[in-house]
Amino acid sequence: MRNQDAKNLIHPAAENPIQAAKEIEKVLKKSAIEKTELDLTGMNILDAVKVLVLTSSYLYKKSPEEKLKFRFVSPDIKNILSGFSLNNLEMV
Repeated sequence: MRNQDAKNLIHPAAENPIQAAKEIEKVLKKSAIEKTELDLTGMNILDAVKVLVLTSSYLYKKSPEEKLKFRFVSPDIKNILSGFSLNNLEMV
């Protein structure tokens, strides 16, 4: 995790989406969601979707009203995610 502009930037080191989601959950347990941003620019689109679905589920249990911002290299991911109810994620 790197600090950038007073935000916690989570860049998962794990290549496996399940392990990456677990890594993200550990950080989110200790961090304020509104001050955290998820960087998935190094992942392929399918793995990023898996990570976002798992992370969204965790976030809903932790704090259903908050949103986590995330980065990805292609806006095409919005089309894929539109089929899921991931209202607690916001692409930046």
